[in-house]
Amino acid sequence: MANAQSEAVLSFGTIVFLVGFIKDSFLLTLTGLVFVVCAFLSKWYLLQMIRTFVIENQRRSLRLSAGDQSTLKIIVENQYPVPFFSIKGRIVADKNIAFLSNNSKDQDSAYTFSLTMPARGKTIVPCPFKALNRGIARIRSVEFICTDPLHIVRCSIHFDQLLKNRIIVYPDPKPVRQLSLVPPQRVGTLVTKHSLDQDLSTPSGIRQYTYSDPFKYIHWKATARTGQLQTKTFEHVADQSWMFLFLNQTNSARHQSFEDFDKRISAAAWLAEVACKRSVNTSIYCNAKSIGQKMVGIEPGKGALQLRKTWEMLAFIQAWQMKTSITQALMMIDQKLSQPQMIIFLALDQPGPAAPFLAKWLKTGHQIYMLRRFDDGCILEQIEKGVRAVGNV
Repeated sequence: MANAQSEAVLSFGTIVFLVGFIKDSFLLTLTGLVFVVCAFLSKWYLLQMIRTFVIENQRRSLRLSAGDQSTLKIIVENQYPVPFFSIKGRIVADKNIAFLSNNSKDQDSAYTFSLTMPARGKTIVPCPFKALNRGIARIRSVEFICTDPLHIVRCSIHFDQLLKNRIIVYPDPKPVRQLSLVPPQRVGTLVTKHSLDQDLSTPSGIRQYTYSDPFKYIHWKATARTGQLQTKTFEHVADQSWMFLFLNQTNSARHQSFEDFDKRISAAAWLAEVACKRSVNTSIYCNAKSIGQKMVGIEPGKGALQLRKTWEMLAFIQAWQMKTSITQALMMIDQKLSQPQMIIFLALDQPGPAAPFLAKWLKTGHQIYMLRRFDDGCILEQIEKGVRAVGNV
């Protein structure tokens, strides 16, 4: 804790004190004594600071999309009945976020700040940042440099344990073309009038008009009342279920570019958002390994909560995590399939081993779609004749 400056002050004070004592000089003796006392008090002050300086480490999650800005709040506490002055801090986070400097537009994965802490009080340190890329960002290191009020002694406080704060950066949704998913029809179980998924004879409400709504569904009375185009909504009579599959070869990071992987993630995020707006049940699975699990996935559900879970998973998965064989993953997925549903392959780079499963699923009434990626975006293509129509996704 002691540095060269504090040792110099202590040595100087001791020498002056001894010289004053030998020469019987009250002024020199008092001056030397003051320097010695200041050196010891400074050490004692910093020792109490180290013992009573606390940083809160509770699990908190911030969720935002790439390009958005937010503020990470670090809470520190002084448990001693004396204020702490002249504290400088520095935190370092993962590189998929960048902290914003107060004095400029510079962006860096490290953030520095200064603070003064009141006696027996808490202080909130705001750390503004910008999300750069999808992923889970963590605070990797926290360091505080503390000095006494006289700036005689200085010490550094390092926290070895990672902070539990998480910054979840969602993928940037990118539209998928040719999205015309028709749900599998189960004759005799559901009744429809004119639509496969809605009963057009039973209006359920209104909503804001969008450019893709048929002109005949405009609610003219509501439009006149609100001054904005309103569209009729109808009761849903057919349950839809979309299963997203992300299956890559083991260690696919070696042969699949980061750009391709990330664009497929963005397409998946957009499809999940569309499903949420349409009140469609969704599930998602990928052959990434996790602790105690051979396949990572989210069970069927719908609504805003399901969308958040899906986007969090898409923010988490990386190409290097795909370590379960595609055949083994398909066997586990096959056990989950019961009622006919739409199966959407977001990635499948081993069509050969998948052929028997695709043929079986098509035969039992499932509908299979493949995400094809091109330079200008992605499209969904329906598969009808097994592996011959699959190829490499």
